[in-house]
Amino acid sequence: MKFTLNTVTKCSGRLGLLSGLERLPNLTLETPAIICHTKGGSIPHLSKEATQYLANDPSAFLQVSISNTVHMQGALRTTFAEFIARKESATLLVFRDPSESLIPGVPEKESVPIFTRCGRRNIAVEDYMALVEAFRPDAYVPLYDADTEPGSSKKREQKSIDRTEKFVEQCLQWHRKSDVLRSSSIIGPVVGGYNPKLREKSVEFLRAAEIEFGGYLIDGLHLHGPTVQHLNGPAAVSIVTEVCKQLPEEKVRFCFGAFDPRLVVEMIIAGVDVFDTSYVFVKAAQEHRALIFSFDVKAPATTGTQQTELDTTDARWEEDFEPLLPGCTCHTCRKSTKAYLHHLYNTREMLGPILLMIHNMHHYTEFFKTIRHHVANDTLPQLLEHLIPQQSLPPYVPDKKDKKQAPLTEQLEKPIEEEDKNSKKQRA
Repeated sequence: MKFTLNTVTKCSGRLGLLSGLERLPNLTLETPAIICHTKGGSIPHLSKEATQYLANDPSAFLQVSISNTVHMQGALRTTFAEFIARKESATLLVFRDPSESLIPGVPEKESVPIFTRCGRRNIAVEDYMALVEAFRPDAYVPLYDADTEPGSSKKREQKSIDRTEKFVEQCLQWHRKSDVLRSSSIIGPVVGGYNPKLREKSVEFLRAAEIEFGGYLIDGLHLHGPTVQHLNGPAAVSIVTEVCKQLPEEKVRFCFGAFDPRLVVEMIIAGVDVFDTSYVFVKAAQEHRALIFSFDVKAPATTGTQQTELDTTDARWEEDFEPLLPGCTCHTCRKSTKAYLHHLYNTREMLGPILLMIHNMHHYTEFFKTIRHHVANDTLPQLLEHLIPQQSLPPYVPDKKDKKQAPLTEQLEKPIEEEDKNSKKQRA
């Protein structure tokens, strides 16, 4: 993996070009950029055929997480990209899915837990590297422990970095001996929670490793899931800024999670290059909301009235035959209305999330095109000023009608007598 730094602006971050993949030498990605968050290797609710409705298809780079692909290991006979019929796309293998909230618990000494569709599974270095060899991704992140957040204790942050250094060293030893992974780039994980000294130690450890990393992943700022949208921005940006100052300029920097667009802009100013689209998925599929935030700084001022998203479950849209966002050129806004999307939600039609994903993906892709334009002109702070006054909807509260499986901990705590009573009623 090769990163070419084109411009470093005074106030607006960096412009670059990510390329140099051995399997796809002609594939390039202009940064700041997004790569597609996937479930099982597929963009949620968007089949390969559905992506043709995206004016700018961002699926050239796919983010693949172990938690929802581990069950595929036995079926793989070729590269993961070919297995999912996306051989023209690059794959980046990560450990956790940024859209899934982490279930708290005590980690094992020699492994890190993941939660799959079959329950909890502890992944040791041997298990993880065997998965990496089976998947043969274009780039991957070694096994690491970044299960920290703003409220984590100093002891937990220290444990995070100690375990990460141990895991990464073992993964690198495996990588050096593996013939299968010679064409795969390694992304170095920077951990340490919100402790600046531990972050500095993590960077020093990675830079001292006897291997050249293709880039760096800044993690350990949150525990993933939808709540990341409400992350403490100033604290996170402060840590990211200090980390980016210590990382080599000629390497690409990743930061994954369902971040609010305003926080994304701040992180780009701090020096981050690549994000993912888990925010798009969370809004469309989990919260039934369409992205409508404005990123046109020349648009008429609408301070205090401009919304960042539209709730398709709101009953006031049932007779509104306007598009989700006036002026939007996506397939959804050209062919559908708010009333139709509201109807699809009420009837639980599968087409609802598909149309929302098409709109949100288009809007988010256009947002990053605008970001690159502002970085080139060193005017990204103006875009941030334009985004800050826009109003966000109240945090999403799941509808009681939505049938969701109870967390594993609740299932285990459920009294046996209550289960017996329910089973007797069902038999009757």
